[in-house]
Formats: sequence, C-alpha cells, structure tokens
Amino acid sequence: MLVSRENFSSSTETDQNNNTTYTYRYDILLYALPGSGVGSVILLDASDNPLDAPFLIPQACPPSSADPCGPYVRTYQKKASTPLLPVQAVKYRTVSANGQSKVVPLPAPIELY
Repeated sequence: MLVSRENFSSSTETDQNNNTTYTYRYDILLYALPGSGVGSVILLDASDNPLDAPFLIPQACPPSSADPCGPYVRTYQKKASTPLLPVQAVKYRTVSANGQSKVVPLPAPIELY
C-alpha cells in the first residue's frame, strides 16, 4: 500500500457570539500495489490504535499491473471549538478477504486530525 494525505487545509471562524470554530479538511489516498488482493486497510498510531474506520479495497490489483491501483480516497472534515493536535499514523493493518492480517510501517508518519 501507498498512503498519503493530500489537499490539507485548516481554517478558523468566529461567529457574532464570539464562538470560534476550527475546521480541518484533507483527503487520505490509498493505492494498492501490484499483486495486492481484496481486503481492508486500517491506519494505526504507534500504540496500534486504529485512527479511523477501515478503507475497503474492493478489487485485487493484478500482479501484471505496471502501476499501483487506485486511488481509494476518503475525505475528512473535522470541526472543533478548540484547536486539534495532530495524531501520527505510523503504520497500517491490512486484512485480506480470507482474514489474514499484517501490520506494515509507513515510510513516514502521516498527520491526521
């Protein structure tokens, strides 16, 4: 799997009652490597805690494919009344259609909110 966070933006808005809203928006893109099968992918922090619902990889990526398959995209928008601190995704767990599970470190941490 190749994983990236793209299109990150953050904004702050204050309404007429002086209430502040912090908004974070980004996309997570997953690409299945050639030879990858059907299954799911879950991003994990350093303590193996899942950071979100699993991504479904609905079709196998043929071993003959010259490029990774995808992207499989999920868009996030989170709002909060105080600034959020990022959480580091440092690995992911793949679960194949037959239930086999494997944890793989990411080449570099990805900041999520």
